[in-house]
Amino acid sequence: MVTGGAETSVGFVLDSEWYWRIFEGEATFGEAAGATAARDFLRPLAWLAKDRVAIDEIAVDPDGDRVSFRIAERPVAVRCRDLRVDRFVDVINRSLADAQLDLAVAIVESRRYELRCVLVPRGELPRRAFARGTLAP
Repeated sequence: MVTGGAETSVGFVLDSEWYWRIFEGEATFGEAAGATAARDFLRPLAWLAKDRVAIDEIAVDPDGDRVSFRIAERPVAVRCRDLRVDRFVDVINRSLADAQLDLAVAIVESRRYELRCVLVPRGELPRRAFARGTLAP
């Protein structure tokens, strides 16, 4: 678990429902999967990353199962229905790596019953503790 000062102030807090879903092994996008991915992860991440990389053109497909977006002007499309959240984070991290950016997204515990989605330098990942129930990027 990541605790203390500046590390916990970076990132955005995930809705408390994600905390329980992740720890109960139910961390998948369900109905309205694309809208959920955009609302809970991509839009806050775009705001967080705005000074480092452009994450834009976030759009949910009409069927609601997919979300498309751009990372550093590179298009990304993900079918989110029944996709595990950690696999969604993997897609974002592969896209950051493909854009040759030294950044990674991770879900970390910032305090009891609270998870944050953080953007960190890729080299910092080995020194991080990740939320139980998620995979390290």
